[in-house]
Amino acid sequence: MKIAVLSDIHEGLNRKKAETDILAIVEQWVKNHSPDVFIVSGDLAAGPEKGLALLNRLQDGFLETKLLFVHGNHDVYAEDSAAAYSKLLEFRGNLGNGPVQLNEDWVVIGDGGWYDYTFGVAGFTEQQFAKGVFGSFTWPDKTYAHWPVTDSALTEQYTAKLENWLKEYRGKNIILVTHVVPFAHFLQVKEDPSWDFFNAMMGSSRFGELALEYQVKKLIFGHTHTRYHEHYKNIEVICNPLGYYPHEWNLQSAEEEIASTIKMIEI
Repeated sequence: MKIAVLSDIHEGLNRKKAETDILAIVEQWVKNHSPDVFIVSGDLAAGPEKGLALLNRLQDGFLETKLLFVHGNHDVYAEDSAAAYSKLLEFRGNLGNGPVQLNEDWVVIGDGGWYDYTFGVAGFTEQQFAKGVFGSFTWPDKTYAHWPVTDSALTEQYTAKLENWLKEYRGKNIILVTHVVPFAHFLQVKEDPSWDFFNAMMGSSRFGELALEYQVKKLIFGHTHTRYHEHYKNIEVICNPLGYYPHEWNLQSAEEEIASTIKMIEI
């Protein structure tokens, strides 16, 4: 079984800046490679309505490929992010609806997740992280995402939900998918407070702890806009964001960049 993985497509922003139909290029890639499963691990678009439309467009175009999705922070940018989360659950392949068994041995479990400042750099308070401001820069979630609970409480909701599913499928070969970063190992630390401060908003160590406790086989995430594919703590870890054009792309054309970014694995 072939599984394609991609995150952080940021369709609207990249379409405008690259002056290219990003999703059409992704669709052509799927047509050319015919993966059995395609996992999009968050930040497809800004806001739930656009994201839902793109997900349906992609799935309806390739009925033989099972499209699975977890939301990213940008996907729930709305006046009511809880309502945005619910809106995205209308897509049948949203892993927030529950685990998806690929066959008798393998199951995909996931949800977007959030952050609780467990990756926060020393020297700052929880209140400072909650405000999300360093110097003149405000973390965009603080402006565009509006949840009814605190970041830490929201993260606890996600981890509790995931743990219930992980318990249910203990003993299976589990592919765990989040948008946020699960291990501090995958953070970019620059010894620059203006950068490192915002690692607090990258994810939570709780997701990594769950991966270890339930012995997941593969762990897929995004959010950090840095690409990884390695074995870490006996888990195959994949993070392959498309990222922002042009400064986070390595190649000249969108076709080349997308083709080089999508990771294909087999089980």
